[in-house]
Amino acid sequence: MTDKQQGPTPAELRELMSDVHAVQRRVQDTYLRLWSAPETRDVACQLEDAAGDIRRAWEALERITGSFTRVHVVPGTESLCGVPWGVCPDHGNTLRSSGDSSWCTAPDCSRKWGHDKLGTTCGEPVAHKVTDSGGKSFLAGRAHAMEAEKRL
Repeated sequence: MTDKQQGPTPAELRELMSDVHAVQRRVQDTYLRLWSAPETRDVACQLEDAAGDIRRAWEALERITGSFTRVHVVPGTESLCGVPWGVCPDHGNTLRSSGDSSWCTAPDCSRKWGHDKLGTTCGEPVAHKVTDSGGKSFLAGRAHAMEAEKRL
């Protein structure tokens, strides 16, 4: 089975970003050539709008790659946090959700997710073993362990 059949890796997403960046450079070059002739400046302006769309696509891929890199697990190397609710990976229990979107409410955090992250199992990489005073323990991601430390 090839890697693509097993699922993408962060490196594949970075390669995709590189491909989009190459298209963006080609569009910019074409824009400059079209802009140089007065009869094609209208088309150049339309191409400039398309370049903005490509730039936004690249920025979205950058955010997605960052998110995926944080949760990507090489099979057999570690497990994922199984706490049945999501958290902001940086700030812990600061999420709010409405419909199909979630966001962190911590000051200066602009993280948003296009799904109900709060209502789904965490899925961040396991970073700690949390043990309560009664000796019961569970594996948790960094943010859930941080929250457990506050409460235990």
